[in-house]
Amino acid sequence: MDREEMLWDLSNVAAKHDIKVHWADVLSVYTPPACSIDTRIICMNQNWHRPKEIPFQFAHELAHIIYGAPEDLCFYTATFTGKSSVEYKANVGAVKILVPYYCSETDKKNVNLYNFERQYLIPDYLTGVVKEQFQEYFVDRNHLLEINELK
Repeated sequence: MDREEMLWDLSNVAAKHDIKVHWADVLSVYTPPACSIDTRIICMNQNWHRPKEIPFQFAHELAHIIYGAPEDLCFYTATFTGKSSVEYKANVGAVKILVPYYCSETDKKNVNLYNFERQYLIPDYLTGVVKEQFQEYFVDRNHLLEINELK
């Protein structure tokens, strides 16, 4: 699935969860996306300077709303201060959302967590989460998986 198809599919996920998505084309290339849990609105920056990262960002904002608690503050921060932070939890949710896309289109013997991370520009500190989600994906489908961890 190419990036445009994935964004279309993620938009459908948003619609199924009654989440409105606004794609802004007038923002600086460094203005990050944002969301509001209360209003169930996501604002995505289609001019983002790293286009490969947009699906991860979109899934991250979806995760804030789908998996987040109403009291979570939805804001962007460049530092993720531990596994209990709102941003870390949204990143974990984003990985959960994206793994099925990658795994369903990749032959099981070619599944490579580092390729997945590079494909969506997922931060290295989430490698353990990615591996866990790969395992869950294949265990849920009654398949054993030997994850290729070669960089």
